[in-house]
Amino acid sequence: MDKIRNKATLLAIITVLLLIGYFVFNTLENKRRIIDKETNTHHELLHHSYKLAVLDTEKGLNHLAFEMLTDRRLVDAFEAHERDTLYEVAMPYLNEALSRGEADLVGFIGADGAHFLRLLDPKKFGDNITKERPMIAKALQMRQPIISLDVTRYNISLVNIVPVFKNKNFLGLLQVSAKIDRIQERLNAYAGIKSALAFDTDALRKLLPDTHFKEYGEYSLISFNDPLFLELPQKFALEEPLRYSNKDLTHIVAAQQLSTYDNSSLVRIISAIDISKDEIAHKRDIRKLLLVSLIVLILLSVVLYVGFKALIDRIRSLSAIHVEELEHQLYSDPLTGLPNRKALLEDLPQKEYVAILLLNIDNFKEMNDLYGHEIGDKILLSVANAIKEVTAAYPLTLYRMHSDEYALGLSEAVPSDVFDEMGKGILLALHQRRYSIEGITVFVSLSMGVDICSEDKCDLIGRADMALKTAKKRGLSFVKFENALHVREDYLNNISWTKKIKDAIDEQRFTLHYQGIHETSSQKIFEYEALVRMIDNDGSLIPPLMFLDIAKKSRLYPHITNFVIQEIFRQLKKTPHRYSINLSIDDIMDQETQEMIYGLLRDSNVGDRLIFEILESEGIENYEEVSAFIAAVKEYGCRIAIDDFGIGYSNFAHIMRLNVDFIKIDASLIKNIDTDPGAQNIVRTIVDFSHRLNLQTVAEFVSSEEIYNECKRVGVDYIQGYYLSRPEPVV
Repeated sequence: MDKIRNKATLLAIITVLLLIGYFVFNTLENKRRIIDKETNTHHELLHHSYKLAVLDTEKGLNHLAFEMLTDRRLVDAFEAHERDTLYEVAMPYLNEALSRGEADLVGFIGADGAHFLRLLDPKKFGDNITKERPMIAKALQMRQPIISLDVTRYNISLVNIVPVFKNKNFLGLLQVSAKIDRIQERLNAYAGIKSALAFDTDALRKLLPDTHFKEYGEYSLISFNDPLFLELPQKFALEEPLRYSNKDLTHIVAAQQLSTYDNSSLVRIISAIDISKDEIAHKRDIRKLLLVSLIVLILLSVVLYVGFKALIDRIRSLSAIHVEELEHQLYSDPLTGLPNRKALLEDLPQKEYVAILLLNIDNFKEMNDLYGHEIGDKILLSVANAIKEVTAAYPLTLYRMHSDEYALGLSEAVPSDVFDEMGKGILLALHQRRYSIEGITVFVSLSMGVDICSEDKCDLIGRADMALKTAKKRGLSFVKFENALHVREDYLNNISWTKKIKDAIDEQRFTLHYQGIHETSSQKIFEYEALVRMIDNDGSLIPPLMFLDIAKKSRLYPHITNFVIQEIFRQLKKTPHRYSINLSIDDIMDQETQEMIYGLLRDSNVGDRLIFEILESEGIENYEEVSAFIAAVKEYGCRIAIDDFGIGYSNFAHIMRLNVDFIKIDASLIKNIDTDPGAQNIVRTIVDFSHRLNLQTVAEFVSSEEIYNECKRVGVDYIQGYYLSRPEPVV
């Protein structure tokens, strides 16, 4: 019996040991598969995070280039080779981009390949850089935009080169670039990804023969943002992803070849992501499973076998869930739970979307500033839920793109007119909603840019984004992408307004309104500024903002100037008041306008009650002609004011070269003077300098008692604005 019992016990022990061995083998094998799968997932995360970081950096460079090249002053200065003016106009754009972390360098390169202006090194120019920068030579040859990694004299950078044209005349190139450090910073900010750069060892030794670098195969480390890269094993050859453990930390390390615009090898970027938490979680799970399984195996081998099998299945299930969670984080927006931009980019070909609708919340930044980011996030979530409800009946999939922008992908083909009605219907339904958030009722308006594709291949997202930007620029709710969209709409709009202005001139439908300019101390009216208005067919008044620019483009502007001058001289004869009128540089340079003014001054003897306001923001460049005009009208007692001082080309050098009497400080500085210390300092400087030159100052746009009191405190001489008086048809 004892022998039988012993044999049975031994057999039971052997059976239990075999079951334990089988379980341990399966557990370790399953763990290896999980680790391999997670390694691949993290490697993909590294790869896609780098792409996102590059795309985000490219977006910032494109935004900066777009802002600069749509500034007419900048293009004009580049065309005229006015380096100082170009520097003055372009530098605020670079400073703003630097503050946003979007760019590090801006430069202008002439059509001859020579550096015309480096904003960060403006005293160095004239060197031809096409030999050392083939990318510049290529851009000059193609005259088309190029964006690529490149080696500049300052760093390895992501460079965006854009040709500059004016009236089909090629002026040269605009170069905007961001150091590769920006991409590395974004990798770290997005997903805690550390990174380093590795350069070809042979090429590096030729450049720096006496310097030692950490080597990995054929490459040497030249920069890094974490000591981890100095501790990697020497055998790491950058070709395959590496799972590296050191000091209780585990990282997935992978390298990617970075190429230039012509696909030539530039540098390798090594990225590392910390997966230590995943490692700890796996070890903890496995320890628990082994302990429980061992206790159960001692009780009954058969039950243990079934239990082991169930536990193995459970491990596999948990691993699958964990991988799904990682994929969810990669493709989902954490705030709304919606699929993100990366998900849309992958879904676009897979789901064969035929149209994209982009929605952007109007003035969301102001909402964030007013209510705070916590309320702002709740607004974003509420809008996302509203869009889902409104679009539930349509074959549309909703995505959260970034910040305050959403996208809808249309998966079923519909006629173009039905598509337009659907987009406008969605907007209408959303605009009828009100959101109650923590006791605050918020109205949200949105702009929509859409594109529907009837071709084999379309850049749906890019074209919808262009339509959305057009909607934002023009203050429209819905814009559908069309080829030559901007040209046709602007052309039709200009034709309509040109006819309206010409009819008003022919039918003498213009009038003047007069706004009082008051002494600051006594609030008594010192003079009246004459402001032109156009009378519409229905009798309503149209402000000059709506028609003056188009009048200038269509050469109807001199007729309006003629009316203003004739009318103001009639007022000077009828009333004892002083009046001021605005003259543009074009008015002053127009010979017929000059002769009319001189003739009226000779015949009327009212020049001592007339003030000419010259618009300084247009740029006073023809000093001799302007000075001659000022001298001529001053002989009749007229006085001169510089209007809109403080913006544009504002420069005290203009004032010192011209014999002026007043400086009118621009509204953009005055309207925030009661709350903005920066505006206060600028206005105080303008007032102090003006008084030293024996000039008097006028503050425009004084709309409240607080603004009036602040202007009075800094010493402004005269006040103009709705707080004291509005423009009236008679005085």
